[in-house]
Amino acid sequence: MEKKMKKHKVIFRILLIVICCMCFTVTGYARAGGGGSSGGSGGGSGSSSGSGSHSQYYGQGGRRGGPVEMIIWWGTFICMAGAGTIVFHYGIQKAKRKSLRSMKSFEKPGEEWNPKKMKKYVKHAYFVIQECWRRQDTSYAEKYLSKNLIQNWNSKLGWMEVNHEKPVQERVRFLNAAPVFAFDKEGEEHDRVIYLIHGRMIGYYINIDTGEVVRGKTSPETFYEYWVFIREDGRWVLDEIRQKDEVDVKRL
Repeated sequence: MEKKMKKHKVIFRILLIVICCMCFTVTGYARAGGGGSSGGSGGGSGSSSGSGSHSQYYGQGGRRGGPVEMIIWWGTFICMAGAGTIVFHYGIQKAKRKSLRSMKSFEKPGEEWNPKKMKKYVKHAYFVIQECWRRQDTSYAEKYLSKNLIQNWNSKLGWMEVNHEKPVQERVRFLNAAPVFAFDKEGEEHDRVIYLIHGRMIGYYINIDTGEVVRGKTSPETFYEYWVFIREDGRWVLDEIRQKDEVDVKRL
């Protein structure tokens, strides 16, 4: 009996580690922009949730839960995670349909709103912008970046240089891009379109003196990001990158 309980305890600890890994967001992204700053707070809430579940599993007075309780708890977690994914993709599809209708209605001479051409442009911009971050040189993608974003990124890249850090990107892939918001007004200063970018890459940072990995992962990661494009000097440029957990498409 005691061996059984020890085995269940080991299994539970392994599951808890897996859950924590899923909940925590890595802040060392080597993709363009370096990832969102909100990842730390998201990870914090995930950690609290995991701790709460841990205490409930053992119960009051240190009582251990049996295998049935563990299976129920794990099954509930999987169902909740699956439901969250379904809700996310449903919201994206709804926002995409609305945005495509808007973009088609905005089409006019001198302003590029054609959905097919825009997606092609976004895909091309994605690779150029990722490369500019890898090179630590915003001038490489200056045609695709807003003035404000160039200034912001130059500050970030400057700190990386001071810290002797260099981003490494491998197997950079563009999986998809879906418009989730589009706005057009007289003139170009208010024009805005937001794309949900789905990409994949290996991204991490190394110390340029030692070659040691200091941040990020050396294994492939799939990610979602919201890329905000505005019109500046007659062309579409990237103005901001927001992480998946930073945007509620229902409020756009």
